[in-house]
Parts: sequence; C-alpha cells; structure tokens
Amino acid sequence: MLNEHGISWNTRFTNTICLKGKLWPNDYKITINFVALVSDAKKQNLVFEKYKYCFYRVFQNSVFIKHDLKAYNTLKSFSNFVIDFVVEPFDQITGVQMFSKLNAIGDGVLKVEAIQIESWQGENLQYVITNESPEWSTLQEIEKTIDYHWWKNSSPHFSSFDTTKMTWDEIGFTVSNEPILHVIQGGRTK
Repeated sequence: MLNEHGISWNTRFTNTICLKGKLWPNDYKITINFVALVSDAKKQNLVFEKYKYCFYRVFQNSVFIKHDLKAYNTLKSFSNFVIDFVVEPFDQITGVQMFSKLNAIGDGVLKVEAIQIESWQGENLQYVITNESPEWSTLQEIEKTIDYHWWKNSSPHFSSFDTTKMTWDEIGFTVSNEPILHVIQGGRTK
C-alpha cells in the first residue's frame, strides 16, 4: 500500500497466541503506513520510537489471548505481556486493535492509515486494515462489554485486565534528541 505523502515501516515479531485452549508459536510480518500530521521532526521521532517500543518490547514474546479473565490470570504469572483481544486473536482483529492503539499513541503527530498484517499461523495471508475494514464492526460491537479499552489509550498499557496503568515516563521511556524521521517538503533544495 502506497501513500503519496506518507511513510511505510516494516517490522516483524514473534510471540505466542492462545487459541481454543492451546498455545501456539507465531511469527508476524507487519507493514505500517502512516503520515506525519505535524512538521516537528522531534515530535515525529518520539511517536515513532513509541511505535517501535510497542513491537520490540511489548508484542515481541507476548501472549495474545481472547478477552478472558480466567486465561489472563493463568498466564499473567509468566513474565510475558499478556494482551487481550475482543475475540480470538486472529490476524484481522489483532490488526484492527493494533491500528487503533498506534493511532492513540500517535496523538495528532503521526496517523496510521493502514496496517498490513500476516502471520505464520494465519498461513501467511496478508490482511490490509484501514479505517474502512469490516473488522471494525466486530470490535465496536464487542468492546461495549469491556470496561477498559487498552487499544484506545495512548499510554504504554496493553491489557483490559491489568489495573496498573503506568505512563511513558514511569516506564522509563526515553529517546535520543536526534530525530531520525525528517519531513521533506516538496520542491528543490538550492
């Protein structure tokens, strides 16, 4: 997917998914297409570093489960992040909730326009998630039954069950002052 004035970033992560009472290893390939909403490279860099944190520190080696308190309580004793999804964590719903979380983190600085998601357990079928994807209706219908929506919150919090909601500062999140994303406005340089 190509956005004329946007940025595309590819990443991978491995984790475990809990489906129908069994744990399965999984490997994901993700492409995120986003656009800068502000020209401040430092703000862009901060948000991009938060995006990378989500994939490299949270999703990597995590356990994806259906929103189920019993499963959450069973798995939370391990030192992995246990991340709940509104239904079984199939690629499409995983992509929709990631899309929502990244836009919450983007907070008017970067806007995700599309996520392409594929996984080994999903037979490497690639799903493209946008604002118009049909999976949003599943998310909106089921989230009415859930009190806390981690995917709508800009904090580094990834569980509807965990009551400890820390801020980016509290987890020690820091980034270099040197921006790595550069906004280049059209035209020629002299």
